[in-house]
Amino acid sequence: MWGIVAGLVSYPVFSWYSKRFLDDQGLESGFTRMLLVFLVATILSSALGYGVSWLTTPAHTQSTQAALEKKSTVILGKELHCLQNPSSPACQSAAEQSKALENKLLGSLGAGSGQQ
Repeated sequence: MWGIVAGLVSYPVFSWYSKRFLDDQGLESGFTRMLLVFLVATILSSALGYGVSWLTTPAHTQSTQAALEKKSTVILGKELHCLQNPSSPACQSAAEQSKALENKLLGSLGAGSGQQ
């Protein structure tokens, strides 16, 4: 939460200093300069927000977040593998399980709406 606040508050400050710095360098006003100021302010405020968030997050939460990131990376890797080779046994099993879960969810949804 504090990371978001720090990023939002720091963006106008970084933007203003970027504009002044580019004025001192003699870069003329225009689209390129505006885009450069936007990118610099966005990158710096995001980095500050990330740093503040990292500092204010308790250690046990950081380890939980890291574990979730690892699990999601593994899941995405498996999905990418299934996109490249959908006929593999692991992908077929996952497709059957997802179809069964979908049928179960839709079946319970239809049974629940029929009772009303």
